[in-house]
Amino acid sequence: MILRRKKVVGMLAAVNALGILFAGNAMAYLDRPNYAQLKLGAFQPTDDLDDADFDTGLQVSGAYGRYLTRNLIVEVGIDGFSLDSDFDGSNDLAGNFDQDNTLSVVALLVTLKGEVPVGSANIFGGVGAGFYAANLDSDIESERLGDFSTDDSDQVFGLHVVAGVNYDITDRFFAGVEGMYRWTDDLDIDETVASIPVSYNGDLSGFSITINGGFRF
Repeated sequence: MILRRKKVVGMLAAVNALGILFAGNAMAYLDRPNYAQLKLGAFQPTDDLDDADFDTGLQVSGAYGRYLTRNLIVEVGIDGFSLDSDFDGSNDLAGNFDQDNTLSVVALLVTLKGEVPVGSANIFGGVGAGFYAANLDSDIESERLGDFSTDDSDQVFGLHVVAGVNYDITDRFFAGVEGMYRWTDDLDIDETVASIPVSYNGDLSGFSITINGGFRF
């Protein structure tokens, strides 16, 4: 009976210690419920972008996040990436020509994330939506008409999912990695210069991997 009581007391003490540990961890986040974060990585086009032969591009993002609870975060970010494609062609007016296209995209994203702490790591996943502004710039070198450039733009809405992990370097600083896949509506960019089409009619779907660094405050 005495041994059983000792086991019960020991179990209660362990549960109490764990409760203090997790409560302290939660309070640390309540003391610093906000964070700012920079993300740098690569965007890999899929679907229509891939069919249009756009290459992998650089992605740069900045975000502000706030902990609603220890395990629930709302994050607002500005996301940007740029993709290139080039090809040769010919027509009766311009003759042979080289065309270099650059599709530049800036997006405003809102993401709701769930986060689970595992030691010094924080594993997260989330869903969100965004508004995308895209500009297609085309530089053309033609045999008969010389060199010229043109651009056009359009805006679309999209959805995305994210997953990743952040590691606490200190109580304030953290670093990690994040993967994202996004789906968007179709852009409608359609211009013609010297009988040369400068157009893109398709989505901005693709996935990205970024390395992240952040600061809690």
